[in-house]
Amino acid sequence: MNKQQVKIVLESAKNSFLMNDNHLISVEANERSMTHKFAECLQAAIGCSWNVDCEYNRYGDEPKRIEEIMRIIVDQAVSTDETKATTVYPDIIIHKRGDRGPNLLVIEAKKDANKEERRRDIRKLTTIKKSYKYIFSVFINFKTRTKSIEIEFTK
Repeated sequence: MNKQQVKIVLESAKNSFLMNDNHLISVEANERSMTHKFAECLQAAIGCSWNVDCEYNRYGDEPKRIEEIMRIIVDQAVSTDETKATTVYPDIIIHKRGDRGPNLLVIEAKKDANKEERRRDIRKLTTIKKSYKYIFSVFINFKTRTKSIEIEFTK
């Protein structure tokens, strides 16, 4: 699947979410609620030839390790539940389960992301994409004020 095809799938999922699940943005529901429903929209848009999973922490049969990745991404002074984790939990991935892929797309999403959250998630995406051989990575921002969704491909 090429980048243009992935863009079409993402746009289709975005339109479906805004049509059917926009209430989640309107009431400022939890980010996980939004990513779950967005993942369902992605699965419908991409069909059954790919798996869409939320917070999937496997690379083949092994856990995706994060200790070294989190030292790069999160400042030493910051202490969050995420820095104490031992495996990677991307918000949404599109892949083929099993023997290490292929891994098509990794997504990190935020609700009303500020510049620092966006920067940190993009660094995380870059590292995960390279470490676990994803073809594409995307940052999604659910914007409650404008009731919209921004989708940004990362490097």
